Amino acid sequence: MSARAHVRLLTADPDHPLLAAAAALLRADGHVVDSQHPDAPERPGAPDVCLLKARTPQALALAARLEERGVPVLNPVAATAFCQDRQRMADRALAAGLPFAPTRTAGLAELAERAVHEPVVVKSLHSRRGDLVAAVHDRAGARRLAERWPGEPVVVQPLARNDGWDHKLWAVDGRLFAERRRSELAAPAAVAREELPVAALPDGWAELVRAAGEAFGLQVYGVDVLDTADGPLIVDINAFPGIRGQQGAPEALAALATAVAAGRLPSGARAA
Repeated sequence: MSARAHVRLLTADPDHPLLAAAAALLRADGHVVDSQHPDAPERPGAPDVCLLKARTPQALALAARLEERGVPVLNPVAATAFCQDRQRMADRALAAGLPFAPTRTAGLAELAERAVHEPVVVKSLHSRRGDLVAAVHDRAGARRLAERWPGEPVVVQPLARNDGWDHKLWAVDGRLFAERRRSELAAPAAVAREELPVAALPDGWAELVRAAGEAFGLQVYGVDVLDTADGPLIVDINAFPGIRGQQGAPEALAALATAVAAGRLPSGARAA
């Protein structure tokens, strides 16, 4: 067994399946695992590594204090914060040459007063649980959103023609996982999600995941991809997503935590 590591989970939900399974593996191997709720008083002591699952301002502040004390945080605070701002995310992705959806910041009231010449997707500027993601086809639709989400800062992206499925691609220290989920913007289908073997990904998609991780400095992350007539289109990049039901994901996360605790710098994503 490797030297015993102290791993801290920074999360409001330590029973999340991915975290709970990874923690069980770590404890079975003799490592120490504790959890820190982002709204609770800060735990004493410095762990060997912190897994930053929560992404609230309080969680980022706690993780930043650990980083200041020399504790490695996965994902780093700066990288996590970058992915919470969808405009900054899009700007960085496009600057890195990734096929990211064109994105602009707008106000819902402004959008409601202007003609909508083509369908668009409206998303909350700040990515968070329960945020706004909706398709807008006309000015009336924009007005309804403005009434339900008064004052919400948003970004606007063209509604790309696609097959109606979101391709969820995840990476944990280079190991890839994938599935298809029916888009919330598409008509319902007989099934809401489907397995997607990594080996069945179209050519170049695994490389897109690797490039996204390198561009944002992420080690545990997700990339949402649409399959369009013009090729793959990235519409979101998520720091430390849930990765539920993916065989091998808890093992990959546990191995990453112990390796970083032992002093190894995490690698960029690579196809499994």
